[in-house]
Amino acid sequence: MAASTSAQYVFGVLAPFLIDEFDISRSRLGLLTTATFLVGTAGSPVAGRLVDRIGGRRVFVASMTLVGASTLGMAAAPSFGWLLAGAAAAGGALTTCNPTTNKLIAAHISTGRRGVITGVKQAGVQIGAFGIGVSLPAVAVIAGWRAAVAVTVVVPLAATGTALRFIPPDEAAEESAPVAADDRRPLSGTVWWLAAYAFLMGAGVAVFGAYLPLYAEEEIGLSVGTAGFIAAMMGLIGVFSRIAWGWGTERIGQFSIPLAVMGLGSVAATALFIAADAWGAWALVAGALLFGATGITWNAVGMLAVLTEVGAHEAGRASGYVLTGFYLGFVVSPGSFGYSVDATGSYTPGWTAIGAVFIVAALVAAAWHRSRA
Repeated sequence: MAASTSAQYVFGVLAPFLIDEFDISRSRLGLLTTATFLVGTAGSPVAGRLVDRIGGRRVFVASMTLVGASTLGMAAAPSFGWLLAGAAAAGGALTTCNPTTNKLIAAHISTGRRGVITGVKQAGVQIGAFGIGVSLPAVAVIAGWRAAVAVTVVVPLAATGTALRFIPPDEAAEESAPVAADDRRPLSGTVWWLAAYAFLMGAGVAVFGAYLPLYAEEEIGLSVGTAGFIAAMMGLIGVFSRIAWGWGTERIGQFSIPLAVMGLGSVAATALFIAADAWGAWALVAGALLFGATGITWNAVGMLAVLTEVGAHEAGRASGYVLTGFYLGFVVSPGSFGYSVDATGSYTPGWTAIGAVFIVAALVAAAWHRSRA
């Protein structure tokens, strides 16, 4: 999970270096994240069906190979166009990260243990964000941004070796699968509620990941290292909160209310970001920590909801549709947010719009809860 989703955090933490290297605007910087998630959006439904048909382990290994190749390609990019192409290639791996891991959990982990395991695997995203925020700014200052990107290739390499060593072959999972996946079978209504919620949360999460460090530097006046450290702390909080939310949600057997709480927490975090322009760095830090405890943890609850209500035989396909919504949010917001900053000279309109998006997300979760009452 850390390897497949690292590109968005790399672009955010290394934003000042990329802007200087390629002489690009903030909106063009946002295109990198957009390219990654545009491919992720288009490919997720197909990837989900592919995982159900040929197995999670096989697709996982292929995905990690693609991550490694795209990472090295971006590190060597001679122009912004080539960097953009590498970002798009990284999106190919993004399409499979949740369908494969959800499929493997459904196939090999018994009910009652899935909440914690799902939380741990979703925490991988934030472990990656933490590692990137702590290490890459220093590497970039010492050895350049290209070296900083290149060193991250060790993560997909390690993931590939670990998967081959410890994950049972797909044939073993197929023998124990109760039902074969049927692409024509209607999916649970849960999938469509989650897809709508995921779209809105994706639009907000994308902006936090892509622009938090740059906002901290340009508006709050923090150094590159300090801005990266704040992003890392947000990720670190996310590690523990995803595990905790996954464990707690499985115990109560309820998904919509926790998702609504996460949406409201994200609204408060965005308000603190806006206030940081006047109140100072402490508000930015508080907002980042609050967002780490709420907004970026929704995946743990959302993916657990898919596993619980859909079942192992369609875990890949259902995950693919939910993630299509999530990634579509990533496609829409980074470029739009960057354009807003370039056009107005201020981050406030963009942050205000993101806060409104989170309000709608909380309302969607509340409406889903009422529909099940």
